[in-house]
Order: sequence, then C-alpha cells, then structure tokens
Amino acid sequence: MSKINLLLSCSLFSLCLLISGCWDRIEMEERHFVLAAGIDLADEGLKPNQGPDVTRTETFVQPHGGKRYRLSLQILNLKPDGGGDDGDSKKDGDKKSYVISNTGQSFLEMTRDLLGQDNKDLWWEHLQTIIISEAVLKETGLKPIFDWFLRDHEMRWRVRVFVTPGEARPLLEYQPPSGDPGGIFFAGIMQNHRKDMHLAGMRTDLGWASQALDNDADIFLPRLELKDKVVKVNGTAAFNKDKFVGYLDDYAIKGTKFINATEKSAVVTIDSPDYPGGICAFELFRHDTRLRPHIKDGQVYFTLDISLIGNMGEMQEPVNSDKTSDPKYIRKLEVLFAEEVKDSALYAWRTMQAMHVDPFHLNAKLEAYETEAWEKLKDKWDEIYPTVPLVVSVNVTIRGSGEHK
Repeated sequence: MSKINLLLSCSLFSLCLLISGCWDRIEMEERHFVLAAGIDLADEGLKPNQGPDVTRTETFVQPHGGKRYRLSLQILNLKPDGGGDDGDSKKDGDKKSYVISNTGQSFLEMTRDLLGQDNKDLWWEHLQTIIISEAVLKETGLKPIFDWFLRDHEMRWRVRVFVTPGEARPLLEYQPPSGDPGGIFFAGIMQNHRKDMHLAGMRTDLGWASQALDNDADIFLPRLELKDKVVKVNGTAAFNKDKFVGYLDDYAIKGTKFINATEKSAVVTIDSPDYPGGICAFELFRHDTRLRPHIKDGQVYFTLDISLIGNMGEMQEPVNSDKTSDPKYIRKLEVLFAEEVKDSALYAWRTMQAMHVDPFHLNAKLEAYETEAWEKLKDKWDEIYPTVPLVVSVNVTIRGSGEHK
C-alpha cells in the first residue's frame, strides 16, 4: 500500500470516529421534558390541603437569600397508561403531564433540588411556556426572573411568556379539553394572534423580551387567566422597562395592532347605518400602514396612514335589506369602518401615553427620520411622549360582499 493510500485510509478512519455519534447522548426515555414553568411568590401556589409539612418537604435548607419564589414545573408524562386497575389510578396515569414545585430564590438552585422529587434528569429544551404571577412582578420586576432563563444553554428564545393575575401553578395543573399538555396548549394559543385582533402575540416571547430588556425598551406580555375551569388569553401586561405598570384591554390591543401593522386578518364591526340593532363586519385581506414623525414649530407629532382592503364578512340586518350592490351604501360603510379603525388606533395611542409605555418605538422612529431634532429632545423624551399628538388617516376599500353574495 502506497503512502498516499495509507494516509487516505487513516484520514477516513479518523473521520468515522468523529461522526459516530454523540459521546454524551442520553436516550429520550431517560429524560423528563419540562413543558411549562410557573413562578409564584413562595407562599402562593399551594394546594388547599397543603400544610407546613408539605411545604418543608418541597424545599431545602437555604444558607443564602430567602424563600422568595415558588417555582412549579409541568413535566411531560410519556407513560402510555397508568398501569393501575382502579379508576383513580387509571385516571392519574392517563394525564399527559404532572406538576412539581420548590421554593427558594435562585432558580438554578431550585431546579437542581427538584431532582429530589423526580427520578430522571429534567430537560429544558422543549420548554414551551413560562407563566409569571402578577404578585411576583409587582415585587421584583422581570429582570431577576429572566436572568437564569436567559443564561442557561438549554433555553430556547421562542418560549412563550405569560402574566397571570392569579397564581401560576393552577394553570400548570389545568387539563386542556384538547388533551394536549398545558404548556403546549398555551403556546399554541399564541399561534392564532395573526387572526385574532385581541391577542397580543407578536414579539412577546422570551427572545424579544430579552432584546427589549437589553435596549431599555418597554415590554408587553400576554395576560393568561383561569376562571372556573375556563382559560383565556385576555389582554396584555405592560412594563415600563422591566417594571409592571398594568394591563391593556382588548380594544387597546386591537388599536395597537393597527398602528404597528401586525394584523393579518382583522375583523372590524360597526352598527348598521340604516337598521338600528343591526351590525356589519368587515374582514381584512390586505393592508398598508405608515407611521411617520414630524416636527412643526418645534412641536413633535406623528401621522398614521392606514389603507385596508377586504370583504364584507357579515351583515346582521332584516331579510331582503342587503344593499351591498349599491355603490353609495358600500361607500357609506367604508367611511364608517374607517372611523372605527381610527377610533381604536387613537384609543390605543392615548392609553399607552397614560401608562407611559411605548409599544410603537416612537423614539427610534424620531431618531431615524428627524435626527437633529432627536438630539435636542432625547434627554426629555419621557416628559414629551405623553403629549405627542397622532394624526390618523384611514382608507377602507370593500372589494367583495362574500362568497354567496
């Protein structure tokens, strides 16, 4: 064998060693997948029948810090069945997930101590959802909570983050009607934000929140609530930097999505102009939105130009009263729909100004378009922002009247 062939054979053999597999591979059956994490204050998140003995068993001796947080984890149950004969055992075994909890201050320390409650290694790369209680945010803000999630190498930035006005643990124990584990179910809800104007799903995951924290920008996270076994994402938690300041209602979210042009299939409703008690609905198909800053006589103001093209989605009017073939009636509806969009945009604008939060990144737009003016205003922008006017112009075009019509 020539020297060249020998060298080639050795090289190929060396490559085979490199591609033979992961040296630290762990089989799927040897891991427990964390699907959701819930964060409460340490004295929250307890079941009604839990007492001091249970609380002491769930936690650990902590030489530094205090018992500030209760961290609850929803673990995927990969077992195919419960393996029990009685009804209760069978029912518990059929659950797609289970929940374990711990208390402390360091999330890293709490997760390691949780291994004392589970028989396999906890794997975080499939984490879908983080739910934080309002009580925690009022006490600490977002930064202390996010720190470990952003440092750990197993975390993925597309994890959905929610704020709940109640406790987080009951949401992890919630059994969705779809049969999916709760963490997957909650994350799936946010996939619908492009069609639901009431869902604030754009830029609300862990990655976007991290970028906002790094840039001292305001943060907006969806509000998740559980009432009488009904779960809904309803409203948005607003943060001035990382400090919780309150909730935005559905109408403010709708207006914000019009301003930011994040709506893809909006529905706009108005009262019927000719029939009291009737209602008309416009379904958006295509849009163009432009938000621009202006300076006039030293005064900052913004203009918002919105163009919407869509279809008549619904008309609840008396039988045989359909006027959608009349161009004058269609134009009347277009004007009324435009007024409704304008009202929702202005409502969102004023609501944000009153809360001193800015989801529109107006400072960045002002710096980009009016650089010289921004240099003079940036030091007092926080004072100027709540007084900045918005001039809105909306044009709505109805292209069709529906499939049957």
